[in-house]
Amino acid sequence: MEVIKNISPRSRVANHVDGVGLTDFNTAFPNGQNRTEERPSLLDVEPLSPTFLYSNRVIAFDSSNSMTHAYDVLRNHLLNGKTEPDERVISVSAPSTGCGTTVTAVNLAISLARVPGSTVLLVDVNCRDPGVGKILGLPQEPSFYDPIKGWLTTTDIRGIRVHLLRAAWGSAKIPLPEDLERMAAQIEVARQLLRPTVVLFDLPPMLNSDEVIPFLDMSDTTVIVLAVGKSKLTDLEICRSYLGTEKRTQVVLNKMRRHGL
Repeated sequence: MEVIKNISPRSRVANHVDGVGLTDFNTAFPNGQNRTEERPSLLDVEPLSPTFLYSNRVIAFDSSNSMTHAYDVLRNHLLNGKTEPDERVISVSAPSTGCGTTVTAVNLAISLARVPGSTVLLVDVNCRDPGVGKILGLPQEPSFYDPIKGWLTTTDIRGIRVHLLRAAWGSAKIPLPEDLERMAAQIEVARQLLRPTVVLFDLPPMLNSDEVIPFLDMSDTTVIVLAVGKSKLTDLEICRSYLGTEKRTQVVLNKMRRHGL
């Protein structure tokens, strides 16, 4: 993977999905329970297997791995020029399937989590093909009807922790408006609970789905993953037209041959 372009800063971070209402945060804490006191019991900690992660090309927890450097460079590009005082919201997407979006998002989340003082919330928003839990080796998703417990998991790999929120879509492959509303509410609850320094969205392909748009709007930065031999320049230009001129965009080239640098 190689970072190839960095474009246009964006001035604000949206705190909600435009046009989508959020459920009351207090519904996640019944009977007036104190949020701070409830935090440890709400979050399940899942230790991850280094061997399993290596087999799925997740390597950013290993600072001695030469490929980790590429994700650290991407992380530093994204953190440079930070103007927001509290929270960054970053989307990771691609023009089409097979570009390595989920692997990039997971490695970037782990790289960000290695920064001292950071709290990273990784959100799997790909309802059509959710893959974050699979490549991390997490158990099957829990009941659809519980908005947080089980869907929000703290993963731990060698002491590096990333909070993962898996999308609780309905049974349909194409999300309905109520599915987007539910997911927006889940994200808001998780943000209130964790107060993350970085929220990272693993999105479906931009040219294959419309549901990426509200999450792109929530983001101050978008990472577009291109794949050698698969992505076209015209695909990139169409993706950039979705984002507008004010959004900060980082383009990375994936699936490159080793070049010895």
